[in-house]
Amino acid sequence: MNKQVNISKEKVRQLRMSKGWPQEQLALASGLSVRTVQRVESEGAASLNTAMSLAATFEVDVSELQQTYQLETSRKQKLQYGLFIGLVILTLSLATQPLPLPDDPYSTYMRFMSYFLAGLGILIMIPNVISAFKHKQFFALALASIGAPLTTILLVGVFYLLLGLGKPKWELFALGLGGACILFKSLKKFNKSK
Repeated sequence: MNKQVNISKEKVRQLRMSKGWPQEQLALASGLSVRTVQRVESEGAASLNTAMSLAATFEVDVSELQQTYQLETSRKQKLQYGLFIGLVILTLSLATQPLPLPDDPYSTYMRFMSYFLAGLGILIMIPNVISAFKHKQFFALALASIGAPLTTILLVGVFYLLLGLGKPKWELFALGLGGACILFKSLKKFNKSK
């Protein structure tokens, strides 16, 4: 019985599309059945012989069809999450700036903590912003920079309401919902440009 291996269906599809081939052409070039090609692209499972045939057809190593693409995708997703987390921390630190009171050590301490959190948010964001620039994801970065702070406002408003501290203004709620839509759009843009 032939050993089963997991291969990246996205990588196989990407390589096929880069050659401009439909699934039938890949099947013909690799000596596989069209059904086998369809199964590989939908399930990501293949026999070792199938994986070797595909690798030979695309002139790549079998290992390139396995983990490499998935690890790169995972790394990019972690960078996106780092960007969003950094934006949330930065938003919260700037939104909770205390009023400076003269000769009040507590006020000075809270202001320091707010600046510290803002700096932490920026440090978390720096590698993600560099990566976004390197991959020319300017529009996705701009959308994230708008959507994440507005979505943070929405989430804080929801917690405010759930804790029974009062009702947030409907304008802020609407603004936050708009921010959530923008944030969702930025995620789609980041994922499209992988």
